[in-house]
Amino acid sequence: MRSYKIDGVILRTNDFGDANRVVTVYTKSRGKLELNAYGVRRSKSPMSGALQMFNHISAEVSRGAQVDTIREADVINFYSNLTAELERIGYASIFFETVNRMTLPNFPEAGVYELLVKSLPALDRRNARIASLIGVGQFMEFSGVQLSYFHCVNCGVQIEGDAAISLTHGGAVCMECVDEISGDLEPYPENLRETFGKILNFDWREDTKLNFSQRQVDSAEGILWRYVQSVLGKELNAVKFLKSLS
Repeated sequence: MRSYKIDGVILRTNDFGDANRVVTVYTKSRGKLELNAYGVRRSKSPMSGALQMFNHISAEVSRGAQVDTIREADVINFYSNLTAELERIGYASIFFETVNRMTLPNFPEAGVYELLVKSLPALDRRNARIASLIGVGQFMEFSGVQLSYFHCVNCGVQIEGDAAISLTHGGAVCMECVDEISGDLEPYPENLRETFGKILNFDWREDTKLNFSQRQVDSAEGILWRYVQSVLGKELNAVKFLKSLS
């Protein structure tokens, strides 16, 4: 078969040559794909509007010797607010960059695709910082290196009350095990654990309220960003971008 069709969400674009672009798409049926799009940056290209970051697209792809090529593309859903505000772009990019850098090509995960599709309306119209935080938190549950939020990583007991957390050791540490864990322990109060519970169980329907206080967001975001970056071994480009705005 020389060509195939995809539905996917654009995670990243990278320009090359005078008018071409490499498009990274997380697809429903094939997982993450890196595809060439020749001539797409020309103003008269019929695909120029479709092949932009954060778009949900359908496309026809032809096989190549090394890299497949997008021949036709249509927008399923376009989110105009997402690209209208720099801060919104930054928070959405944290989520999308995390997904891009922590997924393997050609390894489909239906839950990741559905999460991306469900998150886009919230990133576009609601509080992008909170939507990004929820997206990253829920994605990490698919990653295989998720933090243990509710059970002690040392003894396995269910955490009750205040505790500690260690990003190096992978999650919560009960007070009975604190003295046995060395390194980066930090406080993990009960209300922060409840915040992570709300993040992991958040329902992306439009009528679901984003009931997070500034303090909850600050605390949870600090842990998640640092953990993702410790797994990747470097700072996220989107985090650098947001820091530059402030």
